[in-house]
Amino acid sequence: MEKIYYNNALLDRSSVLRKDKQFLTNILQSKDVNFIPMWEDENYFVLDNEEIKPLILKKNELELNTNRISLDKMIFLGKINKKFYFSVNLKSKVKKDTLGIIQGDIITDQLRNVIGSLTELDSSYLALAKGMTFWHEKNKFCGVCGSKTKIEEAGFVLKCVNKNCNQSHFPRTDAAIITLVSNKDKVLLARSSRFPQKMYSTLAGFVEPGESLELALKREVFEEVGVNVNKIEYFQSQPWPFPASLMLGFFAETEDTKLNLDKDEIEDANWFDISQLKDLTHPDITYGFKLPRFDSIARRLVNDWIRRHE
Repeated sequence: MEKIYYNNALLDRSSVLRKDKQFLTNILQSKDVNFIPMWEDENYFVLDNEEIKPLILKKNELELNTNRISLDKMIFLGKINKKFYFSVNLKSKVKKDTLGIIQGDIITDQLRNVIGSLTELDSSYLALAKGMTFWHEKNKFCGVCGSKTKIEEAGFVLKCVNKNCNQSHFPRTDAAIITLVSNKDKVLLARSSRFPQKMYSTLAGFVEPGESLELALKREVFEEVGVNVNKIEYFQSQPWPFPASLMLGFFAETEDTKLNLDKDEIEDANWFDISQLKDLTHPDITYGFKLPRFDSIARRLVNDWIRRHE
């Protein structure tokens, strides 16, 4: 079974504890607490004998790097194997690449760049820390009145400090559809100029206000490649905190084969049969092509379609 990155059930978010300030304050002082350091939206990692591991700090290690450990500076991530996890943004507390008493070389990097070295569970709590830290960084001030915000409910609410406003702000996730379109024994893959060299992927786009997932899918496919789709089948979803999306995966079928590309969005698109997907060759693509990233739902859509048609 394929790994599903950035979403693992072994991470118990323990959301019912977020309002229990006294309990969480006590947990911060216990030996069963772990801290996931962040630098803005970059995660910290340790290079140990050429192996990359997530950097997890104990209470004494964090205390050496920051003057104060308190709930109003933390984000409560949840519980894993009876141990509690918090994330903390160290940007204003330490030099980026220097942490006290940590063995090994310390680096910060985007989670996607090192995902091949991580477990599904690692990717899950690191993605949550990344997504929440990004949201905090973008919402330091109230979007209603412009006053500062403060942390409440263990980091999952940012409250305006202006008593005349008192607005509560909550984490936002942007819904996006992603679909593999097929016509009989071929599937449609496309590439944007923003993609890594030679990579072709499935079609995707954000859901607009007042729009169902199905209508968003039909609109996006037609806008990008000029194809009308039918027989829409839900596949699965995947959080994609880069920076803040939830990808909702679908299969769709079409009777159209002629493509009309939106050149502002799509650089190239082609129909691929199963042998071409396996061999990574295509007569219209010089020197072959690449499939979507292994950690993405786009890749799982392609892999699942291949399994269904072998």
